[in-house]
Amino acid sequence: MISRRLASCLAAMASDGSTERDFPRGRGRSRRSDRGQSELVGTVLILGLSMAVIGTSVALGGVALGDLVSTAEANNVENGMSHLSSKLSLVALGDADSQRFSLGLMQEGSVSVQPDAGRITISNVTNDSRTELFDSDLGAIVYSGESRAVAYQGGGIWSKQDGTSRLASPPEYYYRGTTLTFPIIQVTGEGTVGGQPTGRITPVGVATDAVPNVSTPLDNGTIEVKIRSAYYEGWYEYFNQRTDGETLIYHANETVVSRLTVPDEIQLDTAVSTQSEYNPGNGNGNGNGNSADIDGSVEDNVAHRSAKPLIEQQVSDARGSGSGCLNDDGCTLTNGTYFYDGDLTLTNDTKIDTSGGDVTIVVDGTVDLQNHDIRVTDTTDNGVSYYINGSLRATGNAEVGTTSSEPEAERNVFYVADGFLDSSSGTGTINFDAVIYAPDAAVEATGNGQINGALVANSLDGGGSFGIDYDEDLAGTTIELTGAADLLTYLHVSHNTVRVDLN
Repeated sequence: MISRRLASCLAAMASDGSTERDFPRGRGRSRRSDRGQSELVGTVLILGLSMAVIGTSVALGGVALGDLVSTAEANNVENGMSHLSSKLSLVALGDADSQRFSLGLMQEGSVSVQPDAGRITISNVTNDSRTELFDSDLGAIVYSGESRAVAYQGGGIWSKQDGTSRLASPPEYYYRGTTLTFPIIQVTGEGTVGGQPTGRITPVGVATDAVPNVSTPLDNGTIEVKIRSAYYEGWYEYFNQRTDGETLIYHANETVVSRLTVPDEIQLDTAVSTQSEYNPGNGNGNGNGNSADIDGSVEDNVAHRSAKPLIEQQVSDARGSGSGCLNDDGCTLTNGTYFYDGDLTLTNDTKIDTSGGDVTIVVDGTVDLQNHDIRVTDTTDNGVSYYINGSLRATGNAEVGTTSSEPEAERNVFYVADGFLDSSSGTGTINFDAVIYAPDAAVEATGNGQINGALVANSLDGGGSFGIDYDEDLAGTTIELTGAADLLTYLHVSHNTVRVDLN
């Protein structure tokens, strides 16, 4: 409006015939009148520009003030939703018959109950099947403001702005140790209210078992929790940062999946299995170039459970057991459990006789064979299990095996928490007739080392004349990973339904 007025004023001045060109000097106007007119034009211009600046400032100030009001209202609703969440939990879990609530005064937004907002599915997934254990709507209570939405859903508070959601307050979802605890709270009801929304929460279904057909402890497979929601990014933030397990996000269908692995077995059907990519090196793969020589199949990008929890459990169980004659020259270990507290560096060869039964060796630290041997001396089918809470290292002509002329890899099984052959410069001609389960190890195969058996690692970079030959006798053999402290064993998942009536 100010600009239009200024333009009109200037146009009127330009059309009133009062320019020097229309009135030659000496006939109609004086220089003094010309100066007076110039001063008038300048004053009008300055006044117009000033009014334009003031108008713009007022307009921008109005926008900023509006943003502040919107932000303050959304923040107040977040606080109100937190109180509402506590009352919903009381009713849903059977601690209160009903609860009333208020979300405060609203000038811009409104609150609605959306019973179809979001869905949760819980499944048990194995190698060859998927069993759906639970499937239900979640529902939500949603505040829709000018610039931000705030929602209660599934026990959590979620905020969404500019198309992206975030976690405001976490749900009652706990995956720690061996147990998943998840009281699923489903919201039903209807209606939309603005101004000063209040309402009443009443129970519909309290603490029914969401997965009644699953026996505990769980035996195998993966529990998969899938949530489809407009606030999926906030759910992903929570699952990924604050709970154990693998979390995947799918933007195309607004879905997040949390996978919780339960105790399982590892099938030893390949020479090498890695969690990340296997790099064979740049040689010809036959041991004569800068590449590992692999005789047997190789699989990469395969998820493997960490050995650390299992090893830590073994350390806890074995603590107090004697170390026997570990590292004593001329001594033979017999059936039983042996515990070594700290890093173990061999200074002599170690002999093991399993004719009386299996042998378990637990080391709470790194094991370095140096240039020495570990050998099983009998010809039975019994074996040795090694639990190493550190790295497994060797140099020179170190060997692990049996007295047999053929590999008997299944009789020496190593569970390694950290690295394998790390910091073992000049690995020489080390030889392992064994199974090496080291899923957290980044293995650099150099020198003239040899593994006859199977290797599970995080990664493998081939090099030197290092070779890995699969022991065909391992086909169909499994190794157990049960007993680890952080594996999902129990499900405590309840389904609780409440009704929210707005007024």
